[in-house]
Amino acid sequence: MRRLFSGLTAAQINGLSVALGVLVIQSSFAALAGHETAAAAISGAVCTSLPDLPNAPKRTWPRLLPALLATALVTLLVGLGRASPVAMTGLIAAIAFLSLMAMAWGLRAGPLSFSPVLALVFAMAWGVPDSKLDAFEHAGWVLAGGACYALWARLTSQLLRRRYRELALAGAMRACAKRLRSRAARIAGEVPVEELTMRASIADDVLLADALQNARDHIFAARPSPHARRQVDLLLGLIELRDLLLASRLDTEHLGDDAAGLGWRRALATTQRHLADALDGLAAATDRGAAPPQLSAAQWRRELALRLAEVDADVDDEDPRRHLIQAIQGRLGYMLDDIAAMAARLTAPDRSDDAAPFTPEQLRQFVSPEGWPLAALKAHLTLDSGVLRHAIRATLALSLAYAVGHWMPWHAHPHWLVLSVAVVLRGNLEQTLSRRNQRIIGTVIGCLVVAALAHIHDEPKLLGLIFVAAVGTSHAYVNQRYVVAATGATLMALLQPLLLEPGSHPAFAERLADTVVGALVAWAFCFVLPSWERKSLQRLSRQLRGTLARHARNVLRWQPSAEQQLAARLTRQQAYAALAAIAGAAQRTRVEPSHVRLAEAEVEALLTHGYRLMALLGMVQQMIGRRIARLDPQVSAAALDAAAEPVVEALQPHAEVPETRDPGLAFSSDWPEHGQQDLTPWLERRLHLCRREAVMLSNAVSLMLRADSQNPTEEYKP
Repeated sequence: MRRLFSGLTAAQINGLSVALGVLVIQSSFAALAGHETAAAAISGAVCTSLPDLPNAPKRTWPRLLPALLATALVTLLVGLGRASPVAMTGLIAAIAFLSLMAMAWGLRAGPLSFSPVLALVFAMAWGVPDSKLDAFEHAGWVLAGGACYALWARLTSQLLRRRYRELALAGAMRACAKRLRSRAARIAGEVPVEELTMRASIADDVLLADALQNARDHIFAARPSPHARRQVDLLLGLIELRDLLLASRLDTEHLGDDAAGLGWRRALATTQRHLADALDGLAAATDRGAAPPQLSAAQWRRELALRLAEVDADVDDEDPRRHLIQAIQGRLGYMLDDIAAMAARLTAPDRSDDAAPFTPEQLRQFVSPEGWPLAALKAHLTLDSGVLRHAIRATLALSLAYAVGHWMPWHAHPHWLVLSVAVVLRGNLEQTLSRRNQRIIGTVIGCLVVAALAHIHDEPKLLGLIFVAAVGTSHAYVNQRYVVAATGATLMALLQPLLLEPGSHPAFAERLADTVVGALVAWAFCFVLPSWERKSLQRLSRQLRGTLARHARNVLRWQPSAEQQLAARLTRQQAYAALAAIAGAAQRTRVEPSHVRLAEAEVEALLTHGYRLMALLGMVQQMIGRRIARLDPQVSAAALDAAAEPVVEALQPHAEVPETRDPGLAFSSDWPEHGQQDLTPWLERRLHLCRREAVMLSNAVSLMLRADSQNPTEEYKP
């Protein structure tokens, strides 16, 4: 399997699987029941395929079966109501609203929410001359095609599960390597001043968090086996490495910008780049079967020590930064050890006799939620919910698009206008603008391709193959490069009439005009019941403070039990997700009208202190886990107990915080000696900084909310 799909991403493999499944269904139904039946079955297969993404096999049925049933039902309703424009307008409104409310279950419901909309468009486009299928027969064949595809998806997910796990693990390794390189560039001073903000570096952190969660969803949900155990061990090591990488940000700014400081920085950056190269080698060995790199933590340590010694030779013996660079060197040593251990684990025999660090049930707690509980809808039955607001605006936009489609000179294709609005209109302005531009570009490219294929209109088999290829391409790139997906979607839209009516003329001009008009309608409706990012400030900040408080309580313990360590891992995952949510809101707000944007400086401060607090808590956790023998038990336990309550209290939503940006806690630039056996002073310093960052984070939240209240959200009219 690895050799067969070498060089392909999981999305590309998934796209090939979808295309092959649609081709098999098309060929089978055409041979058994004729061309018209095959066309109906294909539409059911395509709509059902939308939620078929790289995932664990057991998640196939819960995702595809709702899409299958919704597709068949929508097809039947459209078939019964197509003769009445009034009935169709109401049906479009109902389908749009109910489909978009599925987003209450989160981003994983995105493909499912679009399946009924695409089924609506396909059913509206159904126009086989002298069709022998009535509405019930048409819906039945759509249901049959979708059911066959669901079976195909379950089979292929089982066959590809191991390959998906390899690619997910390798993807997380490469994301970590990318973050190491970007961090190395910042440490070495190779990044322009305008890109030194926390906001500028957040993209790599979010990418790494997404890659790690994708790997968890594949690997932690796998059935226990020696091979799966190896992958679990590698992923757990990579997750710990992410914490160490975040901690590598600490204190480096105190090295200074003089000759010695720059020399130390470059030495540290060189080592981090070597680590990134090693991770790339491990990723290649994981997903391509390349020879694993031969790594030695001891050799890395010697090389790092030599590079630092060259700088130390020109530094005064009394320079206090010597203690700091020793601490940073030791922290980097943890990363050296972890990557070398991952390399050794990759080449070691599969283990099945020793006890696993976590049970399968414990690991599944870290997997993304599944299922469609109705209770999730309750929180979104209010106009304060962005999901409900988007569902209402999409309902109005699609209904208007259908009506406008009948007024246009090319009213024979109102479904094209409906589809254009459906794919462009997103839940926020940033994604809508991006989709708008890429949709128009992709449509132009698709029209040119179909124009080039016009001379083969009398070759239905070849056109069918091109249609299937367009299905797979759209599926593979919809979340990667949407302009490619839009090109494939245009091919599908223009080729479907040719397949139903061989020899007919593709309506290039109408298709392009519908796309432009639909994109403009979608853009305009972004300002109807808008969901500006600042509306989520209260919820996101409350969520962040709550998760950080729980994580701090779980981490600041002396010799935590196994259950407490598991709880700390869960709250760590939740805290990173909360930070990523705020970072995403900060990114999206940049294209919003200026008077409703989030306050730049306040969001920057919030993210900075949030990530610094996570880094400090991670460093405390590492010291307790790795250097406990060099800590004074009584003093350390007392210091942890004394720090836990103030940190948790400062993070409470209604905590009293100072009015200034600096909480006034004493901060000393005199670092403890790192060479001594007792590292308790370093632990006490970290705990002191945890208290300081917790107060400053709460301060940043208050300042951000205060800035928002001084500039209240107003409904924006274009």
